[in-house]
Amino acid sequence: MPARFLGSQNPRRVIDASDALLDTDTAPRRTAAGRFVRIGIALGTAGTVGMLALVAPGIALSAQASNAPGAAAQTTPAPRLGTTDAFTIRETSTDRNAERDAAAEATVADAASDRAANLDETDAAVTDVQTSAVADLRSAALAQTGAQIDAEAVRLATQATFFWPTEGGISSPWGMRMHPILHYTRLHGGADIGGAVGAPIYAAADGVVTKAATGYNGGSGNNVRIDHGDVNGEALETGYLHMDSFVVSVGQTVKRGELIGYVGNTGLSTASHLHFSVYVNGVNSDPAPYLAEGGN
Repeated sequence: MPARFLGSQNPRRVIDASDALLDTDTAPRRTAAGRFVRIGIALGTAGTVGMLALVAPGIALSAQASNAPGAAAQTTPAPRLGTTDAFTIRETSTDRNAERDAAAEATVADAASDRAANLDETDAAVTDVQTSAVADLRSAALAQTGAQIDAEAVRLATQATFFWPTEGGISSPWGMRMHPILHYTRLHGGADIGGAVGAPIYAAADGVVTKAATGYNGGSGNNVRIDHGDVNGEALETGYLHMDSFVVSVGQTVKRGELIGYVGNTGLSTASHLHFSVYVNGVNSDPAPYLAEGGN
């Protein structure tokens, strides 16, 4: 007999399971439908447990297969705070930053290398231009020097050709001067040489007499002109003015140093002298570069 508890109310009596099914005297009467419901629930629970027992091994085998080598890659779970996953993600991020920094440094290095190469090319081009300019200037200077040397060679050759026409030095050179008689400045178109009346006058070079005139002749007095032809590429003529007399005639061929007349004071002259003129390609020119003193 179950024990009873003290109190104003009687607690529910504990009913044994066997009593619930078998004892019809002491337990409350249950209907047949209620008993069938409880039996169905018990059987369903047992079936569910059995199914779990059968399915669980398959789930375990599927998990092993997914973890085996060659299995399909699974989605990486999100890093869990407070675990080593966060440090792994941080290290991966740090490695990527280092790769980006290295790539940036490589790009800067490549740009610097290209810049240096461009500067080298520019320097080379500037050097080439400067070298070419210097070479051009040097070539021009050499050409000018060569022209001067050629001119000097012509002058020396001409001097070697010309014979000093009379005794004495140059008293009045070629150029602009105040005329001693007319008293105004004009070109003195020759060099005044010597002064002794009757001194012999010689042909300065080989040539042909083209003029032999007496009288005033516009102030030239008695005078002779000789055509020497081409001398070192120049057409040269010589004139001999204020002569006392001459011993040649037009068309006569004369040799260098040959006697052609004598010093005088004819024409527009203040004293006895030889006015010696030179014509280069038909133009009155300074005779000094063409004169070379020679013996009689």
